[in-house]
Amino acid sequence: IYQHFEWQKMKRIIFDTNTYWLLDIDMERLKVVEKIKISSSLIVYGFKLIRDELRDVPKSIKIQDKSLRIDLLNLYDSITEEHVLKFDKNTPKIAENYYKAYREFGGSKSKDNILNDFMIVSAASINNLDVVVSNDEKSMLSHNALRAYSLINSVINRRTPEFISYNKFKNLLRGESDEFL
Repeated sequence: IYQHFEWQKMKRIIFDTNTYWLLDIDMERLKVVEKIKISSSLIVYGFKLIRDELRDVPKSIKIQDKSLRIDLLNLYDSITEEHVLKFDKNTPKIAENYYKAYREFGGSKSKDNILNDFMIVSAASINNLDVVVSNDEKSMLSHNALRAYSLINSVINRRTPEFISYNKFKNLLRGESDEFL
């Protein structure tokens, strides 16, 4: 599923919504966040749709007496800082075309269940981001979705970002050693 990834030059990255959940429960969360913030080789971008999905987490869900919703939003704000992708009028059009191609390729998810994923990839493609970090193998990273991104982006002359898992992202942050630099 994941393409070969070179960690040599500055990388412009976006986390799928599920990545914030994974980071939130990661035992190495503080190290990961600190490495992101001090890194000169990557910028993590936000997108209003992702923040809205995090905002939709019910206020009543608590982890260790803390609101999960507030924690996720603070985490998002901390990592993305002022790097937020602007909404482009073409974002929904491209996402819609991804969906049409996805269905043509045999994808079975309903539009309601997958369109936000396609909007994130569309925003990443329009803004020429390098990487999407996601563990969503059943929708965003399904074979049919990846084929749809490739097809539509070739038609509109946009580069498809690379897709890596959260664990691969963490390993790249670590560099060659098992410790964070």
